[in-house]
Amino acid sequence: MKKTITVLASLALLLMTNISVAQKAAPSPTATVKQMIGTTTMDLVYSRPSLDGRDMAKLAPSGKVWRTGANQNTKISFDKDVTFAGTALKAGNYSLWTIPGDGEWTVIINSATDKWGTSYDKSTDVFQAKVKATKTSASVETFSINMTDYDKNTKDKANLELAWGNISVKIPIVVKN
Repeated sequence: MKKTITVLASLALLLMTNISVAQKAAPSPTATVKQMIGTTTMDLVYSRPSLDGRDMAKLAPSGKVWRTGANQNTKISFDKDVTFAGTALKAGNYSLWTIPGDGEWTVIINSATDKWGTSYDKSTDVFQAKVKATKTSASVETFSINMTDYDKNTKDKANLELAWGNISVKIPIVVKN
């Protein structure tokens, strides 16, 4: 009996060791942002690459479509119609792509939400819009997307801010309450 318990305990320990070794942290971890703007809910899921000594211009090259994160395309959804980057956008699920540029980025809302890597398909674009990109004094090591600049009075608008390296791109979102 004692021998059986020892063998079972050893097997359990070996199994738990293998499981813990197999679970590694993702180099570009997934993040989720769920945010209310007025009475509208926005959900966003993206992966967060880090610069890790690399040049941002090589990771998100100017003039080329970027998946706006890492791994699978960035997914964004709204439960009500909004105005996104100055363009009307119906409630629904989309992917968010960008084309970095000097002082201006192109924001792309695409209907395909199941792309991996750089499998961008222009034929499924809902729209493209230009937004201002600014240089910041502080550098952001790990790419982040956050809601900023809420209108505290009307509560019907905010910015979706993309921040990485010393670049900040703010995409205006307006909702109808």
